[in-house]
Amino acid sequence: MTVDTTTILAEDVTTPAVTWDGDRPIVDPSHLGSILGWDLKPEGLCRKDVCVPVHDRPGLNHADGVDLCAVADALGQPVLVDADAHLVAIGAATAHRQQAMVDRLAPDASVLDLQGNRRLLSEWSGTRRLLVAFSTW
Repeated sequence: MTVDTTTILAEDVTTPAVTWDGDRPIVDPSHLGSILGWDLKPEGLCRKDVCVPVHDRPGLNHADGVDLCAVADALGQPVLVDADAHLVAIGAATAHRQQAMVDRLAPDASVLDLQGNRRLLSEWSGTRRLLVAFSTW
């Protein structure tokens, strides 16, 4: 097992120390709040006053912390892991994605306009928008 700084893309981008057990990222449970916005408590995974019971709590535990993939799975969030690149991407919960498709609403993402000003997609509500994304990888 190795401990490395890892980039985690979730609601925010974080770079915590992660212990890698093969292709499984293991994190300190106290870091879950900053990584996913959820804390592990006796009643389950909690965000503010909402808690999700964890039916397989032993499945989350690892000798070096908690298995981040198992935590995301318990929350219904898809996970993509590239252990070689020390990168973990965690998507929105399935229920949120399904509701967005039904409502035909994109998440209110923040982007930079051509002048470098931060803008919300909701600012253009009721108009057609084209979002161009580019990546070198």
